[in-house]
Amino acid sequence: MTTGPTPLIAANWKSNQYWEGCVEFINELKELLPEQFDLGHEPPVDVLICPPFPYIPLMGMLLEEATIYLGAQDVSRFDGGAYTGDVSAAMLADLECDYCIVGHSERRNVFSDTDELIAQKILQLIEQELVPILCVGESLETRDTGQAVDFTLGQLSALKTELGRCEADRLVIAYEPLWAIGTGRNAEPADAQEMCAAIRDWLRDNLRGYEKTVPILYGGSVKPENAAAYFCQTDIDGALVGGASLKANLFAQLVRLYKV
Repeated sequence: MTTGPTPLIAANWKSNQYWEGCVEFINELKELLPEQFDLGHEPPVDVLICPPFPYIPLMGMLLEEATIYLGAQDVSRFDGGAYTGDVSAAMLADLECDYCIVGHSERRNVFSDTDELIAQKILQLIEQELVPILCVGESLETRDTGQAVDFTLGQLSALKTELGRCEADRLVIAYEPLWAIGTGRNAEPADAQEMCAAIRDWLRDNLRGYEKTVPILYGGSVKPENAAAYFCQTDIDGALVGGASLKANLFAQLVRLYKV
């Protein structure tokens, strides 16, 4: 496991979970990870939950006495106004969110988020002092042509100016190979390490000093059975977890991998 940035296990619930499920999840997590609900205890790993927008206030109340961060799954590029359906960074800050995911592959591919749009969202998050979790990663076709690293680093280069405006310890990058998200198929640990090492080298070359402080996560069908093989890689500092984060027992197992 790494000795650089503090590891982060981040739950992305996507469009899943309801009010009762949120309450049950946290009640179960209290039993499984009691140290995360002890404000006097400093856990060795950061834990983050990103629920759907409607449940952010509820989760904020449930996590009030916990050392667990609260985040959002997306944000508006605008700072407020007549933008029906959008949720601004100022609103997320008002709800005491700490992090926000941007550039997730589902936002890029299903909702057509462009690099320009993602850049605007990052700037909104910086303005409100929220930590962006920038997602990058390639399609299977790109990997099969041998262009995976160039493509993924190109996504970072497109946002270099905005990333450079983040404080060095207030940015997270998540590598998600598109073909491994929700498919049950995983990148080999060595392949994930190669990409995360390339991302760290990019940070060293383009935003010097950031390579020491920015957690680089792996995301793509992460679960307790395969996570240890990723977490022991030199340049992987945790995970952005989808399906396995919806069940408290599975999520707790992932967190506990950093406690042994």
